[in-house]
Amino acid sequence: MIQAVIFDMGGTLLRFARAGSGTWREFEAQGIRGVYRYLIEQGHPLRAHEDAFVDALFARMVAGWEQATGGQINLRAAEWIAAGAADHALTLGEAALLEATRRYAQPLRAGIAAAPGAADTLAALRERGYRVGLISNTAWPGELHLEDLDQHGLLGQIEHAVFSGDLGVWKPNRAIFQHALDALGVAPDQAVFVGDNPREDVRGAQGAGMRAVWVRNDTFPLTDERPDLTIDALPELLPWLEP
Repeated sequence: MIQAVIFDMGGTLLRFARAGSGTWREFEAQGIRGVYRYLIEQGHPLRAHEDAFVDALFARMVAGWEQATGGQINLRAAEWIAAGAADHALTLGEAALLEATRRYAQPLRAGIAAAPGAADTLAALRERGYRVGLISNTAWPGELHLEDLDQHGLLGQIEHAVFSGDLGVWKPNRAIFQHALDALGVAPDQAVFVGDNPREDVRGAQGAGMRAVWVRNDTFPLTDERPDLTIDALPELLPWLEP
């Protein structure tokens, strides 16, 4: 019997507006430019032009994300920015790294919206007695995401949220799923995970012994994954859980 529903965040509960043609690079470039301009404002000499700085830091992000989801490292925004600054012989203090991280996240957060039906779906699940959790792969500090979830009326319905950069474990590693299951007090076969990424969400959840629901999207198409359910919108979960 299903007792808990655990959600992915970006692309599932929250939607991030994509600039230009919608590529990952164009999305991240907004934030990286914020870091570059902050460093210039602080009087730090940078050897690279802004576009070259964006290219280099984005390449570091891609490599870090692949390593983090592969279980090799933990990717945290402050450390990623510090490494990029070190390429220019800059050492940033804790306060500067915190502000640089916020400058990075600020333009990316500007276009966030709740997914259609998200608030009503979470409220209905809680009303029906389901435990509700969240697992997100993210390099951002979790506190920023908690602010966004609260702003869009979702945080109050989530009993436990775990962010990979804070925990140091990333989907599809089963340990991050088990962490959420333990926090909610349910066994894997009593829980469903809902997400948009076939590898991280569907394969990861099923590998942890959970059922997996894939939110259909063009960014992360299915390959050989076989979700237990495919939906186009979050309210479709409710009749499936209680036929």
